[in-house]
Amino acid sequence: MDEFGAFVDDYYCRFVEVLQSFDREPLQGILETLERVQAGGGTVWVAGNGGSAAISDHTVCDATKGTYVDGRQPLRTVSLASNVAMLTALSNDISYEACFRQQLEYYLEPGDAVLLVSSSGNSPNVVEACRYARKRGVTTIAFVGFQGGTLRELADHVVWVPVDNYGIAEDTHQSLMHVITQYLRMRAERSQKA
Repeated sequence: MDEFGAFVDDYYCRFVEVLQSFDREPLQGILETLERVQAGGGTVWVAGNGGSAAISDHTVCDATKGTYVDGRQPLRTVSLASNVAMLTALSNDISYEACFRQQLEYYLEPGDAVLLVSSSGNSPNVVEACRYARKRGVTTIAFVGFQGGTLRELADHVVWVPVDNYGIAEDTHQSLMHVITQYLRMRAERSQKA
């Protein structure tokens, strides 16, 4: 086998190992939180940086479009990372560390939730958003990797992927977002038929 083939095999072996070994228990609390927010007409505010921002945006698409079933309110989700004008204005005028928190100050309502994605769990702007949401009494959800960082200790519901590879942590986070949003859609379709 060539070097690249061995690398591919190793990567996917590690990815499967992580999928089979991480603690799944927090997923139930996350699911219950999202269902509560959806039923109450609240919003899930999602944020991350870099690859985690891409996961955030992808999750917003899947959670909103994917949970819409005729006659039923979808899970309203909004990415705090997708409005470039807002991000750059807040980063320039206040600080990059405040760019997510400040948006939450503008928009956060009781009954909402905040979902944060950070492989390290230590991104200052994500940590600051989590602290602000908790101060407001809003449920916080974090998807983290590596050692989990500050978010692992701070968020209400935490999915920790204990791996020291950004790609595998992000692949696992994205995969779990698909699992959650597809499950929510299945439940919505089932309740519509009942």
